[in-house]
Amino acid sequence: MKKLRLLPLLALIVCLYFIGCSTDENEGESGISNSAQVASLMNENLVLPPGAFTVNPENVTTDNSITIGTSNGVTPINSGQQMTNQISFNAPDGNVNAVGMRFGTNGPIYFVPINTGGATSGTGSFDFLINAGICNDLSRICHDIKCYEFAQTTSGAISRSNIRDVAMLCGNCDEPSCQGLVDPSDCPPSIGSGSFSSSISGNQSGNAGCDSGTIGVVNSTWVLATANLPFSGTVNFNSNYYTGNCTTCPALQISDVSGNAYVAVNGSGSWSGNVFSFNATLKNILDLAGGGTSYNITGSVNCNN
Repeated sequence: MKKLRLLPLLALIVCLYFIGCSTDENEGESGISNSAQVASLMNENLVLPPGAFTVNPENVTTDNSITIGTSNGVTPINSGQQMTNQISFNAPDGNVNAVGMRFGTNGPIYFVPINTGGATSGTGSFDFLINAGICNDLSRICHDIKCYEFAQTTSGAISRSNIRDVAMLCGNCDEPSCQGLVDPSDCPPSIGSGSFSSSISGNQSGNAGCDSGTIGVVNSTWVLATANLPFSGTVNFNSNYYTGNCTTCPALQISDVSGNAYVAVNGSGSWSGNVFSFNATLKNILDLAGGGTSYNITGSVNCNN
């Protein structure tokens, strides 16, 4: 049972908002920052539609007659957020039947089948996401990564790649690595305020910290924290994070000053702009095996600076 999984986040929030601790200039270096290693982890955490498959580029030929459309700018990627990749192609023989992607220069290419109907040009689209927990292993910065995009033919050959610039967002907008790389509107929300009410805590409010997959609200008596949140759309909560069944599942918890922790066993939350609102059922973390009292919690967190 992972009772203490969220506590490092809570300690960080208390430090930043109540103690006023200084920030070491190398703080963001505590995780992985090497671009090749980051790209490898992004590939390992890449979630694609059913039917996707991999191809080792060293084992197939290259069809130089096929060209992939170029891309401009930097595409921001938030962990846990579903995105759509659109790969345009020109194929004089009308033989493209899949499009794919790979982060970094090495390793297999991840392809998704498409039906082009024999078209000599077109765009292949598919949804993907990077698992929400990836930033737990990475430096809390914006990682400048290359995404290589390909097409595959009916004979199994692959095209030359288009290189798309992407930014894996594990840092806030004020982190130096994010400035000049991505538009501030693409960064995860940072600092704001929040409130919550439950039958165990009563009405509470305080400063909020919002950072890559996590939000937290803290005051002198209670702390609320989440893990593995996308920064858009709707999310469902359960207790799988705490029971050890799922390290990347969304989670919500409140804790009092005595260390008593109450975790969401069901419920949901959703984003409206930079405001996250939620409604869930809590149980004491010691009661997850069965029994115990259930408590309802509602609240919202405004992640505006």
